Amino acid sequence: MASTKLVIGGAAASAIGVRVARSLYGRWRLLPEGDRERIAAFAEDTKEKALSLRGSSDPVRAEEDLRASSETLAAALVETAESDPELAADDVQQLREDLRRELQRLAAGDVNDRRRAA
Repeated sequence: MASTKLVIGGAAASAIGVRVARSLYGRWRLLPEGDRERIAAFAEDTKEKALSLRGSSDPVRAEEDLRASSETLAAALVETAESDPELAADDVQQLREDLRRELQRLAAGDVNDRRRAA
């Protein structure tokens, strides 16, 4: 039987993954319509992975899938910002750093889960 500490830790990591996905999806929703349409598949995939995480029979795999999808959406958001001539280089750099921090939260949760499991 899994220890309560491990179960709670896993739930916390899942919650972080969902919060990061929600944040990325929110950023996507604020894009101009053309940009939103161009990367809509990435945003919808991330949303679907976040929604399916709770009911997954394989939560470890579901968290990995969500993390990979979130990373893809973050990269698409940065690429979109880089191609926008109206955004200053400083704004793009700030976005890149903000997204890097959000993705690091996912990685930190994953490392903490592995430590608890060991």
